[in-house]
Amino acid sequence: MTYFPVYQRVRCGVLMALSGGAVAQAMTLWGGDLSRFLPSLSTMILAACVGAGVAGFLLADAFGRRGWRGAIWTVVAWPIATVCGASLGAGLVGIASSAEPLAGLPEALVAGAPLGIMAVSDGLSTSPAVAVIWLICGLAMHHGAMAERSPTT
Repeated sequence: MTYFPVYQRVRCGVLMALSGGAVAQAMTLWGGDLSRFLPSLSTMILAACVGAGVAGFLLADAFGRRGWRGAIWTVVAWPIATVCGASLGAGLVGIASSAEPLAGLPEALVAGAPLGIMAVSDGLSTSPAVAVIWLICGLAMHHGAMAERSPTT
């Protein structure tokens, strides 16, 4: 089993950040019933990119493995990365919207995490467009990480 060096983890984090931004945009534009309660498009994309990027950096080793075991790793890791990224992104929105951002840091993170999970699960369960974009981003993440793992010539 090989682990990613830091520069490859950063690349996977960037790919995950782009995926998070795409899913956030889809949630804002074509989301489910809760989409009218979401923050503005630019705030959503920025928070989702940061949250998903951190999740992608931390979980990079779970993606890009070859064979059927690698596919299983991705199928398990992609929802976990989604939950982590949504929780972090919603926590960032909570921090940005609080009156004293640094004083209420732990409370904003704890209060925002379930909201991010609820928003993503609502978007995935009620909007086929969001679900399709989420699946495509998961496949792109797996194949991008697989390209990072392949030896260069």
